[in-house]
Amino acid sequence: MMTTDMPEYVPSFDPRSVEEKNKELVLGISDQGWHPKQLTDKCSSDYQIHFGNDILDLESLMDFMTSIHKALPDLQFIVNDVIAEGDKVVTRWTASGTHLADFQGVPPTRKPVIFTGITITRIEDGMIAEDWEEVDQLNFAQQFGNFSFDML
Repeated sequence: MMTTDMPEYVPSFDPRSVEEKNKELVLGISDQGWHPKQLTDKCSSDYQIHFGNDILDLESLMDFMTSIHKALPDLQFIVNDVIAEGDKVVTRWTASGTHLADFQGVPPTRKPVIFTGITITRIEDGMIAEDWEEVDQLNFAQQFGNFSFDML
């Protein structure tokens, strides 16, 4: 005999795919400009970011983001593209803000700063576990007055 009983409600069921959940996590932190206050809630305790030849831990990332938010108090990130597959999310982003405080020894220029980057984020157990980040550092440094073509 066929039964028409409805399946019991399972509260842990989430119809979104792993990729959708991972994109939501990354976009949520990007919308907040990678603000240090939210990093401990979104990143694993053994988080690492690969930035050029450096590997930073969560505390180092928080220190850096604190300094950049202080220098660019109106810092905003716009995610131009987002691609997710499995445990990885790739974002191509543009950041902008106004340089109003010292940043890494550079006094405020009071000028707008715009820079771009691409980040590959690995998610583990619903937390950001690892990032690989490439930033247009030449453009970034030029806008802060740290580098000019006259130096070549």
